Amino acid sequence: MHKMKSMSFCLSLFLTASLANAHADTGNGPELADPVQDCGVFDEDNGNPGGDPPKSVVKASVPLGYTPLTGHERWNHYVRNAFWSPGVFFRAAGPAAGQQMNNEPPQWGQGMEGYSKRFANRFGRFALQQTYEGAGAALLKHEVRYIRSNKTGFLPRAAHALTANIITYDRNGHRVPHVSRVGAMFAAEFTGNLWMPDGYRDTSKAVRGVGMELGVRSAFNLIKEFAPELKRMAGKK
Repeated sequence: MHKMKSMSFCLSLFLTASLANAHADTGNGPELADPVQDCGVFDEDNGNPGGDPPKSVVKASVPLGYTPLTGHERWNHYVRNAFWSPGVFFRAAGPAAGQQMNNEPPQWGQGMEGYSKRFANRFGRFALQQTYEGAGAALLKHEVRYIRSNKTGFLPRAAHALTANIITYDRNGHRVPHVSRVGAMFAAEFTGNLWMPDGYRDTSKAVRGVGMELGVRSAFNLIKEFAPELKRMAGKK
């Protein structure tokens, strides 16, 4: 029962974080525009492919009008997604609340002091992950934004969202393995284990953290993929 309450509380925080992060990643910031609008993949209002099709033949994997990030845009994206977007707070607050309710690790105790340590733990791991990923993606010239699918139908678009953590785009718009993201997840979890107390530094805990992060990111991607439809549904209420 205690764990069920913990899961329910974390789920509510997660949904709030998902909506906040999806809103933040649609380019409302002053410096970085909507990656979907930048790439011309989908129109903001109706979610359909936007813009005139290119005259030349384009491979199916290449988003229409895809434009890779500049160095300045990469930096803005990194700072916003690692430290300043609303989703960053909730992504740390939700798991920290779950650990607080389950008293994990017990060495950190309860109360505000215990929660602060758990919050700092999750925030630090996520910041590390964004740092590792940003550096690796910049070196490989890979995409770090989420690009909505140019396919139609729920299942193809959902599959696109669920595989976006392991597949990304190179600077030419071709789909490639997202080695910087997957590698960053493992690197951040193993680095984070260094400040954990005894009993929470083993490989199984790091792998568990990677699995949790993959699940959270996949849920965020689904919300971003179907954001136009979700906005229309919210507008009808």
